[in-house]
Amino acid sequence: MDRSRLLAALRVGVVTVGLAGFVAVAAFVFDLPPPPETGDGLPAAFGFAIAVLGAVVAGVVTVVGYGLPAGDGRLRVGPLADRPSTYRLVAGGAAAAVLGLGFSFGLAFLTSGMVSVTVWVLGVGLLVGGLVAGALGGLAVGVRLVADAATGG
Repeated sequence: MDRSRLLAALRVGVVTVGLAGFVAVAAFVFDLPPPPETGDGLPAAFGFAIAVLGAVVAGVVTVVGYGLPAGDGRLRVGPLADRPSTYRLVAGGAAAAVLGLGFSFGLAFLTSGMVSVTVWVLGVGLLVGGLVAGALGGLAVGVRLVADAATGG
């Protein structure tokens, strides 16, 4: 297997792992017990914090995986597969951030119960993943501009 096909398989694998993480977080949130009406709600708060952290990790893995080099072969998929990886990273990050905002501050308030909590948690994961991807893309572009300026190119 050549390097280009391996890169394509890696990209698809990383995005798949990130999406599977979102599914796992959603299942975890649906199983969270409601906080008690009396007493200490600390165990439920820890579960919620773990769910938010898991969604953030899944969001970062998914969006950064989308920004990996596309490679060649049958696994070269996606709407921006012909663009450079920095472009895909920034565009994917922007799309994830907008979708995360819509989930966190729109759809979550239109639903109720654990569905609302799940949508909010997943939205926060997408939002943070998109912001991290945008920052990494901006950093990559900045490093490239500085390197070009330093070499006179």
